[in-house]
Amino acid sequence: MRREMLELLNTLASGIIALNTLTNDLVEAAAKVNDPTSFEVMHGVARQHGVRALEMQGQFAVLSADYAARFHTGS
Repeated sequence: MRREMLELLNTLASGIIALNTLTNDLVEAAAKVNDPTSFEVMHGVARQHGVRALEMQGQFAVLSADYAARFHTGS
């Protein structure tokens, strides 16, 4: 169980980093677009990815607290 939780924490952390990078890249790319429709679409997708990254951060926080409660005895 311990190993699986660590693997999930690692997967979540990697996903959060990837989504935040993608979000930033989309926002930067949207700033260079001259077409208002493309700009809105790119910003909308960036916003969705940003929200998903925040959701994953919440999952990471809950799982890491659960991991600490289960496996860190304070010794």
